[in-house]
Amino acid sequence: MASRTNKTFTFQEALSYSMRYCTLQERTKREVKVKLTEYNLEEKDIDKIIKQLVKENFISEQRYAELYVRSKIRQSNWGKIKIKNMLTFKHIPIDYINKALAEVDQQEYLDIFNMLLDKKLKSLSVIPDSYQRNYRLRYYLSSHGFENEIIEEAFRKRNLL
Repeated sequence: MASRTNKTFTFQEALSYSMRYCTLQERTKREVKVKLTEYNLEEKDIDKIIKQLVKENFISEQRYAELYVRSKIRQSNWGKIKIKNMLTFKHIPIDYINKALAEVDQQEYLDIFNMLLDKKLKSLSVIPDSYQRNYRLRYYLSSHGFENEIIEEAFRKRNLL
């Protein structure tokens, strides 16, 4: 991969830069690696820097997963499936993902789900065909990453079947 910049860092400059980069917000190992490859560093130096950052707790993929899960549920109203897929895409180990998802407050999660369901139902009330309305509602909820079991249960409780 060609470098996007002509700047070359020494090992120590790259380490200091990486520490600042990781202090600004949570980062994954992969994000740091991609960033460091832009600065003409050798692969072995990049690996050493990442190991040092992990050792000094500048990078914690478990912490990253926990923060990501909380923010995507609370701020973006995502379901667990979408979150899991995105964290997998970011190369976060599945054990960290599962642990972070297990810590989700189920009542808060269901409250967010029900808020989205009510909001979408209201916007779909202009559609007279119940089959079309329910199809769009299911699609909307599943595209937000909510599990089919939760969707089906909500449909049963509200007699939307």
